[in-house]
Amino acid sequence: MTRFGYFDTTRGQVHFREAGAGPAVVLLHWTPGTSAQYSAVIEAFAAAGFRALALDLPGFGQSLRREGHWSVADFAATVIECIALANDGSKTILVGGHLGSEIAIETVLRAPERIALAVLDGTPVWDETLRAAIVSGATPPALEIREAGEHMAEIWAQVLAGVRIWRPNAAWTPELAAYAMKLLKARLLSDFDMRPSKALLDYDIFGALARLANAGVPVLALSAAGDPLRNCHEALLARVPGASGHCFPGDHPVHRRAGAPEYVEPIIARWRALAEAVHGADH
Repeated sequence: MTRFGYFDTTRGQVHFREAGAGPAVVLLHWTPGTSAQYSAVIEAFAAAGFRALALDLPGFGQSLRREGHWSVADFAATVIECIALANDGSKTILVGGHLGSEIAIETVLRAPERIALAVLDGTPVWDETLRAAIVSGATPPALEIREAGEHMAEIWAQVLAGVRIWRPNAAWTPELAAYAMKLLKARLLSDFDMRPSKALLDYDIFGALARLANAGVPVLALSAAGDPLRNCHEALLARVPGASGHCFPGDHPVHRRAGAPEYVEPIIARWRALAEAVHGADH
C-alpha cells in the first residue's frame, strides 16, 4: 500500500509517497515532474523487501515553494534533511533520475556517510546541442491568460515538446497520453515556475563528477537504449572510476508501469552485491 506524507524541513514541507518496509530507498524524480513518476517503482521496491520513498522535490508537486534564487546545494540540503527524518541512521540507497541525478550527486558530496549506494539514472553529462534544446524548452514564453482559452493549447504544446524531448520515437498510445498528463499536472502544480529546473540546468556537472570520484560512495549508473541521454552514460562511467553501469534495452522502463520490476532489479542486485562484499570482509 502506498502512503503519503510530509517532511518538515528547515526550508518548508516536502511531500512524499512511500511503500514497504526494510532498507530505505529515496528516489528523486526527473524535472519538471513529481514523485508520481515513481508510483509503480516504489511498489516494486516494497515487494522486494525495501522501504521506498519518492519525494516531490522542492518547487515541484506538493512540496514547498520559495522566492528568489535556487541552487542545487539548496535541493541537496533539503534532501539530506529528508533522509535523516526518514531513516534511523542506517545508510540509504539514493536514486536520482536525469536532472534529479544532479541533486543526488550533490547530496552524496555533502553527506557521503548517509548513502549506501548512489544510483544515477541518465545523468546529463551534456552534449551542448541537447543541453541548449532543453534549456530552451525549460524557458517557455510567459503565459498570457485569455478568455477564449488559447493559452490552454499553448500549455499543451509545451507539454508535448517535453514529451518528445524524452520519448522522441514513442507512438501515441494511452500509456504515452498518461505520461503527458503527468507532465501537465506537474506544470500546473508548480505554477509554471521554471526557476528550479533552470538551477539544475546551470549545475557544473563536470566538476561534481570529479569530486564524486573521490567521495567513497558506490555508484551505479543507469541508462536506456531509447533515452536521449544515452550518449552520456559512458561519459559518466569514464569520469567516475569504479562505478558500475547498466543499460536497459529499448524505451526507459520507468515510463511504463509494467517496467517497474525491470527498473528496480539492477539496483537491488548491486545493493545486495555490496552488502555481501561487506559481510564477507567481516568474516
